[in-house]
Amino acid sequence: MDKKKIVFIISAAAFTLLFALLAVFAFPKKKYTFPLDTSKTDIIIVGDSLYANGINDVRELASFVLEATGAEVQNCSVGGTTASKLNKGNEVDYYGDLLNFHNVSNIICTHDISSVSDNVKSLTLNYDASYVKMKYLVGTDLNKEDFLIVNYGINDSILRVRTKSENPYDEYTFAGAMRAGIKRIHEKYPNLKIIIGEVTYTTYIQNGEPDESFDEVTGTYRVEYNEELKKIANEFDNVYFFEISQYMEINKDNYETYLADGLHLNEEGKKRYSAALAEYLEELK
Repeated sequence: MDKKKIVFIISAAAFTLLFALLAVFAFPKKKYTFPLDTSKTDIIIVGDSLYANGINDVRELASFVLEATGAEVQNCSVGGTTASKLNKGNEVDYYGDLLNFHNVSNIICTHDISSVSDNVKSLTLNYDASYVKMKYLVGTDLNKEDFLIVNYGINDSILRVRTKSENPYDEYTFAGAMRAGIKRIHEKYPNLKIIIGEVTYTTYIQNGEPDESFDEVTGTYRVEYNEELKKIANEFDNVYFFEISQYMEINKDNYETYLADGLHLNEEGKKRYSAALAEYLEELK
């Protein structure tokens, strides 16, 4: 091999090594958390369809929150999910066993997505990109985030999930599931501010009118759930109860002003909700 080739090979090797060293020490490393602008507040949202779903051509609530707060917002909510576990040794339920708050809180703390089955992955296009959202949580270090919003309860109340039992961490009850999940996350990320959302008014529209029996049953659960959520928020540092009814009250007399279908917020409801949330978060900074 002539000298020119030897010099070329040595030079190429030296350049490659120099570039590798620059990549390690000078170039920014890939971040597995979403903030692109460190001057902005960082918000992650987990919960049900209150945040997850757009409806009647109105965008999801999370996008309104982004506009109202000017924050970096990552919406990991999945419609139809519950806080509580639903099945005790019976056939696996897609929502109840795979995407309830028990599993979501474990994913946040362990960064292990193995508990979410291939069924969720295959259904992700039909269910709010749920598997993609869970993978996002796996790759996110919540030590670098400012707020985690946790919002469940609508589906638990519709399914008549008990409020509580003698065991305060009974995850087959709404309060037990919320308390256990919040405790897991708080112990892993003690400096993270966790916002628990109030369970909002829902109704079943029948012949253009709210179903009174539905309202009565879910209303009872809703009152009990919210009482427990207040207690949970008081049990932990950096955990807060966002009481939206202090800013706008939704009830059977005015639901058409704020709700699109008796369950989900319409555009006006999302604007009012996100503005109130922005004000609340500003107070906590």
